[in-house]
Amino acid sequence: MASIPSTKSRILEEARSLANEAGFDRLTTRELAERCSINEGNLYYHFKTKAQIAEALFGAFEHEAQALFEGAFLPGASTSPGEVGELLRRAIDRLRGWCLLSWKYRALMRDGHVLFRLEPALQPAVAELTATLSSRVTHLIDELRRARIVSIDEAQLAPLVANIFIVSMYWLGYVVQQTGESNPDESCLDWGFDQIMALIMPYRTWITRLILRRRPELLRLRP
Repeated sequence: MASIPSTKSRILEEARSLANEAGFDRLTTRELAERCSINEGNLYYHFKTKAQIAEALFGAFEHEAQALFEGAFLPGASTSPGEVGELLRRAIDRLRGWCLLSWKYRALMRDGHVLFRLEPALQPAVAELTATLSSRVTHLIDELRRARIVSIDEAQLAPLVANIFIVSMYWLGYVVQQTGESNPDESCLDWGFDQIMALIMPYRTWITRLILRRRPELLRLRP
């Protein structure tokens, strides 16, 4: 039997949904309370300000992002040819998971300037999380290099990781700018994932190219 979400978790879920739809600047406690079927006093009991809601949402995002890239990627220092396809699948799964997570919390990506105005303390927290995740993605790509899944020079590694984060955090803003749609639907997600993967494709080794030719579904957001 599924557990019933707590009032606090329902508030956060509806706040995330509303912020994704309209933006943090248009999020009101009145509308949020209505969506949660509670009164504003009950909402105030859990979150006294919009800044506290934003901080809690960032905390949830941070927890999921840390878990996504947690732990070692390769089982050991060497990799047999038979393992390369599975390792490639796992690597793409992590990038796919990052794209989906960025979409789930897209208001955090899109409305950073509003969040920092609501809660200035979030700015160093965001910078710290970005540094941590960048380090983990760097380690991931370095492991892929050791497994001969990608071929990339040491000097190219940091720019590649930076571009992965730039694209994954801002591709939605580009879509909004180009289409005029302030809240695009999920149909644009595949395009966003393609942009992230396009950064890595030039570094494929011959074995990676062969695997992807035989298993093109690996490059789809929804394989």
